[in-house]
Amino acid sequence: MSTPNQPGPSSQTLLLQKGRYVFVDQLTEKLAEAAIVPTLSAKAICIIEKNGLLYGQANEINLGDLILKQSTYIDGNGKMIEAHKLYTWPRNLGSTTDWTAAKKEFLNQFILNFPIEVISLQESNGVTWKYITPEEFKRFPDDIPADPDFKHFACHKNEYFFLRRPIDQPK
Repeated sequence: MSTPNQPGPSSQTLLLQKGRYVFVDQLTEKLAEAAIVPTLSAKAICIIEKNGLLYGQANEINLGDLILKQSTYIDGNGKMIEAHKLYTWPRNLGSTTDWTAAKKEFLNQFILNFPIEVISLQESNGVTWKYITPEEFKRFPDDIPADPDFKHFACHKNEYFFLRRPIDQPK
């Protein structure tokens, strides 16, 4: 696992931490042993805050926690919304396949390539998050400790195009 003391990409899927993210790759669906619900992850460029310091990395991150019942989305007006209400639930509430498809549709349409900030973490894996602008995401110290993939992004950040917060509310 990448940490500020041990930089480098990780082959392990990491959980969201407090910081800024842009998910830049296709969603990956993984079904862990003995699990009935798959996790959804994607490669992200991340600026993580740890112990008051920023650290840049690029890793596979579990992004399903963004839309947990325990998670909160803060809209552009500061209104807090239970994140699981952002996407359209399937008609067949008992179908894991339908739930996964609904989550994937939302994440593909409203999360991939949009800069977001995770503001806080809850004990139940839930997070509080909001959209940020591409300019906010790209603002970080020149000497930020980082893994090699993030350093490549940092050297070429003006060549990266990210989407802005969706005008329409998700759902």
